[in-house]
Amino acid sequence: MTMSNRPGVEGNGATNALATIPNMLSLVRGLLGPVVLTLILSEASWALWTALALMIIAEATDYVDGEIARRYDQESEIGRLADPVCDSVYHLSVFLAFLAMGWMAAWMLFVIYARDLMVPYLRAFARQSGHDLKVLASGKIKTAVHAVAQIGIVTIALGLLGSDIRIDGPAPTILLIAAVAASVYSLADYVAEVGRLVRP
Repeated sequence: MTMSNRPGVEGNGATNALATIPNMLSLVRGLLGPVVLTLILSEASWALWTALALMIIAEATDYVDGEIARRYDQESEIGRLADPVCDSVYHLSVFLAFLAMGWMAAWMLFVIYARDLMVPYLRAFARQSGHDLKVLASGKIKTAVHAVAQIGIVTIALGLLGSDIRIDGPAPTILLIAAVAASVYSLADYVAEVGRLVRP
């Protein structure tokens, strides 16, 4: 049995300890989702400004936690599971706020939610078949498109892009369609990858 001098550290250098900085940043991102949702639903101008600031912070943590994990060798199985879960909780919370505000169609949220619900099952299926389904580039693209769409829509709601670009105009719909398309693309990519892995 390979032992390490540091508690919670495996022989390959990656830690499975829960209380690492990347894991805590992921947790903070997940917790910010309901907070941003509540702020958006309040409809107050100060609340939307606060929501926008927190959204920028949340997206920054998504970048920073990965960088810290790689640079300081804190990548872990827990982190690999927690990061996408916290991403989903955060982004779905914001999209739910958009739905409640009438900024988003229900079918769009359904497609986005379906993707985030199915990928963990695909990952579990791959593992049962003896394969490790890692995070694909399409998943990272999906997350980035969702971030741009969400921040863009709140920016539009605040009137920061001018009076010609309104929350009831076509711009938010275009952003949301891009978010839906990114989810569909990512799901198709994960399904194809699982098919490739389990093919006899």
